[in-house]
Amino acid sequence: WRGRVEPKGERKTVVVLGTGWASHAFVKLASTYDLRIVVVSPVNHFVFTPMLASAAVGTVEYRSMTEPIRCTNPYIDNFVEGRAIGVDVQNKKVQVQLTSLSTVTGAFKGVASNAPCRLDPEPVLTSVVYDDDGSVRRDKRMGAGDVIELNYDHLLVTVGTASRSSIVPGAKEHCFNLKTSQDSKRLRTAIGEALEFAARPDVQEFYYPDENSRMRAREERRRRLRIAVVGGGPTGVELSGELCDFFAQVCRFPDGAYQRLREDVEVILVHGGSELLPSMDRELRGRALNALEDQGVRVCLNTRLKEVGQDYVVIGEKGSDEVRTIPLAITIWAAGNAPVPFVRELLSQLPPCAAGSGGRINVDRWCRPPTHSADTFGSVLVMGDVACFEAQSKYEESPSALPQTAQVAGQQGSFVARMLNRGYDMQTTPPTLPELSADQAFSVLRLWLVFRGLEEAPGFNFLSLGLLAYVGQEEALNQVMVGDVPLFNYSGKIAFVLWRSVYLAKQASSRNQALIAFDWLRTEAFGRDITRL
Repeated sequence: WRGRVEPKGERKTVVVLGTGWASHAFVKLASTYDLRIVVVSPVNHFVFTPMLASAAVGTVEYRSMTEPIRCTNPYIDNFVEGRAIGVDVQNKKVQVQLTSLSTVTGAFKGVASNAPCRLDPEPVLTSVVYDDDGSVRRDKRMGAGDVIELNYDHLLVTVGTASRSSIVPGAKEHCFNLKTSQDSKRLRTAIGEALEFAARPDVQEFYYPDENSRMRAREERRRRLRIAVVGGGPTGVELSGELCDFFAQVCRFPDGAYQRLREDVEVILVHGGSELLPSMDRELRGRALNALEDQGVRVCLNTRLKEVGQDYVVIGEKGSDEVRTIPLAITIWAAGNAPVPFVRELLSQLPPCAAGSGGRINVDRWCRPPTHSADTFGSVLVMGDVACFEAQSKYEESPSALPQTAQVAGQQGSFVARMLNRGYDMQTTPPTLPELSADQAFSVLRLWLVFRGLEEAPGFNFLSLGLLAYVGQEEALNQVMVGDVPLFNYSGKIAFVLWRSVYLAKQASSRNQALIAFDWLRTEAFGRDITRL
């Protein structure tokens, strides 16, 4: 604490839900001198999500692209490892189910020694139980209790989204996701298991005397190394490219660890649209398709996923009743998002006009959703993937919702941090600087804002800086722009250098930059680690 300025005596309490891009950007810029910040999330770290595909095949390590939220801003008042399950907008309270802390040593025996894994990806749906006095009931045996209640002046909802795999029968039960570091870790483990499973003696032809048995063994071995990626957006395309790089390395002749399996590996990319990467320019979409097909990826366009089983998928072309069943080992969902349960809980507390497209929450230019009363307006701020704000560029005929990307979330988080740091009255439209009373201290910040003409907070304007995508074999696609103005498009090796440069520069800290750079050098020099721990 040496050299730290003591915070104000009276500070507004800001409860931040989530540790994603919007939350990370807010916590990094927020003034703990003016604000009491409490972060609530099931995980205690921020993860650089564009590199989850790289981590899934060992190009980089998980810890290299994560940053503990307490390290992002060491002066936040607290971090609570838990999941928001309820909210009382009128009384400005949010209910949080604490994560069960289980340890190998059993140090918390009697508290959570029999708890499930804290990395369970599915939300725990627990009802909030109140005592007669209106407080949340606590179980005395559980210390602080299963559920706690936090008061707030501002609630920042940055909970992100969940995978929309439930729309396809069997997908939720049998598909891997790629939204968190835990998802990436599980997928990496599954890929390693698939390689070992395909290398077992029961699927090697030379163990069988007759041709029919050898053919069945060959087909089963290929099934064990067949991977389907569902979704042709940036996540699906980058993962397909990373998988090709991984298998090209571990199966190469003559020094690959699994060189005998090089003819058996197959990656299938299933996409419902007519082109990959629909958000990119047409020339780059075609380049993405050609790059993946050149590496041996079977790309199925205009194709719907009908059903997912433990060892198969059923697909069919759009507009046709014919379906195909493909036996395989791993299915990965990268095809769409859905709101998390807390969003539905929050929408139930807001007017009907707050419900936006795709289960998102409508917000105004200052990230505020509508509320039932003027007293609570501005107390809830929604950012990131869960926020629905329509904007219109000069090249579009009608407004459209901002994309659910890391760029948008990060810029919204920084925007809200600046508004709250400056002390704008969030109940007015537009938010304005409050009048200072005679006994309040002289404010240099206020004079500076008035001098710049910022007595009223400007609305949020998203500045797009372009799109990047990796397609494998050290090739990438770059669509560089500033706002609505396109600058240039690159593809190939030069684009790969820019892709890596941008990803390295955008890391959360210099520590992450050093770790990522070392991981890339290690992978180039020694290959990807295939050790199964």
